[in-house]
Amino acid sequence: MQNNSSKNETVVRAYSIQLQGDSVILEFIEEYYKMAKTALQEILNTEKFTKFERKQLRDTLLENWNYAAHYVDSAINQMLGLVKSYKRKLKKGKKAREPKLKKKFVYVKSTLFRLKGTTLEITIIPREYYLEIDLTEYHYLHPLLEGIKEGKAKLGGLFLFPDKLVLNFVKTVEYFEPKDWMSIDINLTNITALAGLTVYRFDTRELYHVHRVYEEKRQKIQKISTWNRRLSTELLEKYSGREKNRARDFLHKLSNKIVEIAREKQMGIILEDLNGIKERVLNGSKSLNRKLSKWNARELQRLIEYKAKWFGVPVVYINPRNSSRVCPVCGGRLIPQEGRLMKCSCGLVEDRDFIAVLNLRMWGSGVTPKGLEVSRAFTDDGPMKTNPYGIIAIEKQRIGIKFHKITLTSP
Repeated sequence: MQNNSSKNETVVRAYSIQLQGDSVILEFIEEYYKMAKTALQEILNTEKFTKFERKQLRDTLLENWNYAAHYVDSAINQMLGLVKSYKRKLKKGKKAREPKLKKKFVYVKSTLFRLKGTTLEITIIPREYYLEIDLTEYHYLHPLLEGIKEGKAKLGGLFLFPDKLVLNFVKTVEYFEPKDWMSIDINLTNITALAGLTVYRFDTRELYHVHRVYEEKRQKIQKISTWNRRLSTELLEKYSGREKNRARDFLHKLSNKIVEIAREKQMGIILEDLNGIKERVLNGSKSLNRKLSKWNARELQRLIEYKAKWFGVPVVYINPRNSSRVCPVCGGRLIPQEGRLMKCSCGLVEDRDFIAVLNLRMWGSGVTPKGLEVSRAFTDDGPMKTNPYGIIAIEKQRIGIKFHKITLTSP
């Protein structure tokens, strides 16, 4: 089990604000990009990058640099991190591509900006040019700015892009002692969660549909490349951006709701350890591989985790192996039945998603929910209700299979 529910931890929450850079900003980002590429190549070509080599590189880069000197240090540190990560992978025998800079952005460390009240001032050219942004225009930042004012949080390093600025808010949180645990099972077109005696079904078919629609668009656009490669590239970039934005919006709303439930119920969150899951399963049919490529499980988990941590909600990861195949009552092997039902020789007949979240809850918390009675009753709406928005739906103590009561004991 991976557990990050230590008493205190420094956590970061990132927010993006739209920004239309003027000619000075755009030129600055372009020059930083060129300088960072030079730094990256020099570090890659240097067998051992010592303090002496670092000073030599810094002095060289500063010769034609017309902006704040600290940006050169930022670029060197940033590129050094990329190279170290690349060499660590090679040392472990893993396949790794030589690092390259693709996106144009500038890392602005804390010595290069200051927050005066609610106005953010970023140094571009010392005593000559500063980028000033009034953060009161962004209502969603108000609670964070209030936290900074009260000394509960601070503003960490920034990422400046040609069209946006990413702000990182940092604070030290103390995790609360959970009254219970909320377990989450992530599938391709739905997410099931168990919190107390309530089963939640989150319908993610809309998200899957978004990926499917843009996949079809890309297939059509790729045909254009045979006679107009430039137009094809522009369209692919345009629609890929739209797909990412729509998917990101959906995942943010969903993760917000899950964390909200955990906070209200004072529960910790149990997630499946899915590291390397795609690599393990992306070897089936072409159809299955295509479906799994649209699975946003790891991204959703990342959002849930960092949002939960911000509010002091403990999060643990556990191995989900056989979570939907082992009986939560006797520990026996379950046999698939019609639809999504699973049956055990002890008499248990349940929806496989409910079995998964129940097992995850027991394995993750280390406690069997003694005396938990889960009753089933068939409804015309189907096993678990969903609302038209596809974000949140609740069906209390019901997943519509077969009426019976069970008292769970440790497998």
